[in-house]
Amino acid sequence: MKAIRLISLVARVALMITLGLGLLYWIAQLFGWSGPLVFLAQIGFPNIHEVFGSIGVLGLLILGGISLQTRGSRLLGTGGMIYALLVPAFGMTQALILVGNLHWLIRAAHLLVGVGAMMLVIRIEKRYQLLNLKEHGVTAERPLGKPYPPIVVRLARLATAAHVSLYRLTGGTIGGRAQNMPVLLLTTTGRRSGKHHTTPLVYLTDGDDWVVVASNGGQARLPNWWLNIRGSKQASIEVGRKQLRVSAQEANPEERKRLWPRVVAYRAGHENYQERTPYPLPLVIFHPEGTF
Repeated sequence: MKAIRLISLVARVALMITLGLGLLYWIAQLFGWSGPLVFLAQIGFPNIHEVFGSIGVLGLLILGGISLQTRGSRLLGTGGMIYALLVPAFGMTQALILVGNLHWLIRAAHLLVGVGAMMLVIRIEKRYQLLNLKEHGVTAERPLGKPYPPIVVRLARLATAAHVSLYRLTGGTIGGRAQNMPVLLLTTTGRRSGKHHTTPLVYLTDGDDWVVVASNGGQARLPNWWLNIRGSKQASIEVGRKQLRVSAQEANPEERKRLWPRVVAYRAGHENYQERTPYPLPLVIFHPEGTF
């Protein structure tokens, strides 16, 4: 994995330099800026551009070749290698495709091709990271993907608060179903703050128990409600107008094998969440311990 990261870093830096210099040259030519053009001429722009571009493309070619031999990443590797071979071919023939006043189209396309190479390098590295984490069964709390913007987080909290209020007000008549599944309210105690937090969760029943998925919307990190209770194993739930104390446990491999197909059958999006998460999504089983 360290070698993949190193190759990816070198390729990304080389491509960034190539794209930056190319964009500067294009803009300077477009607006007739003599200063940047003189600077680029002094540093030998054509040679530098070609050298760093070749390094970036070579990095993509190597990453693609490695991916081609890795199960779960072969299609991406094939695409990376083909793309890496097309980039220099495009560079050598671009001047012959469009000339004169239309040559700017080729310059724009050349920049887009470079951006595409950069995105493929990043995509291959991230794919390796996911495969590596899955192989080791990582269940880290640290998010792997890009977190939601603050405004989205605030809106989600407001929506959750409104959902909880309407659910309690109507006994689940409003807010009692979502994603083709019934909804319960889970109340946990913050592991750091000590405050109570209530979260609406879709569930399925299994005998006298309730089963929920700690998917966190496919954000590749464990949800706070599960982090809050996986130590104490204690929480409370509301199902309609019933309020119950429950103990929580994560489904063992045998239980998961039996329950996961039932979760997927609801078509509530959990299968897609699992594809975006580098560890098995925990299935949490709530056992009733009594009513309030």
